[in-house]
Formats: sequence, structure tokens, C-alpha cells
Amino acid sequence: MAPKILVEQVVKRKAVVVRPDDTIHKVAKVLSRNKVGSAVVMEKDDILGIVTERDILDKVVAKGKDPKQIKVKEIMSKNPVKIEYDYDVQDAIELMTEKGVRRILVTKFGKPIGFVTATDLLAALTSQNHEEEEEKSEEEPEVYGMCELCGQYGHLYKVYYEGREIWVCENCKDLIEGR
Repeated sequence: MAPKILVEQVVKRKAVVVRPDDTIHKVAKVLSRNKVGSAVVMEKDDILGIVTERDILDKVVAKGKDPKQIKVKEIMSKNPVKIEYDYDVQDAIELMTEKGVRRILVTKFGKPIGFVTATDLLAALTSQNHEEEEEKSEEEPEVYGMCELCGQYGHLYKVYYEGREIWVCENCKDLIEGR
């Protein structure tokens, strides 16, 4: 069985923090400078919400509002979906599906460390499945037949005995290997 992938291992986007009284203009510049699509809205140590590029487009730009006049607290999504860093990726996928969101805020002891998106999680699972398939393909296929030493039918193992390659049952294999 493959080891679990923790949410922390999948975080590609670090948490960028903005304040609730920052203007949308300022936040847009922060998002652009950091090359991220969302920011965590915090006041002191409290996570109040998140603000995304989509929030800015839908709630400010599309409505013809002035980004220099609108505050983050007016458009942010309150109570963002969060997950702790040490949860399994599968837990994050289930949470994302349950809440109907495309990104989740990852926290470590309640402090934001970054975001994971559905794409990040899918890529992690796909990578893990690909590695498992490679491991399986490297294993020798199971062989069944008659043991060349005792004649018993069953699972066979390839061994070298008296200078030649033969197929033997597990009992004969153990005898040959001195177990």
C-alpha cells in the first residue's frame, strides 16, 4: 500500500496575507506581485476570510466599482474552507467536494501556510498512482505450474540450482536456499 500524501506536501501556493481594510486596488497589486490568485484576510491572529481574483472580477470590476474605494472586507468570502497541514490529500478532496469549492486554505496549528486547489490534489493522486503502477510493473508476474523438483502443483519461483535455472514450489525453494 502506498504511503499517504499529506496536504502539506501538495501546497504550491504560499499564503499571502491582507487586511480587511486594505483596498481592492492594493490587494490586486499584492496578488499580481506574488503571482497568486487568492489571499488570506487576517486581523491580528484571526483568519476572517479569503479574497480571490474571481471576487475582484465579479464583485468589483464587473460591477464598475472603483477598486481604490472598495475595501477587502466588503467583498471577501467569510469563513473560508480550511484544512490542517497533516491531513491526507483524500480528506482534502472530500472536503472540497462536500463544500463545493475549488481551493482550500491549508493551516498549521491554525495559522495559514498556503492554498491547495483541485488541480494540485488531482496531480498528487495521479503521480502517486503512476508510481504504484511502475512498482507493480517491475514485479515479476506470478507463475503457477509443476515444481521441477517435487512435482507439486502451485505457485512457482525461479531459482538457480546446480548451475541451471529451474522453477520450484516454495518448500523446495526454501530447501535450496537453506532456510
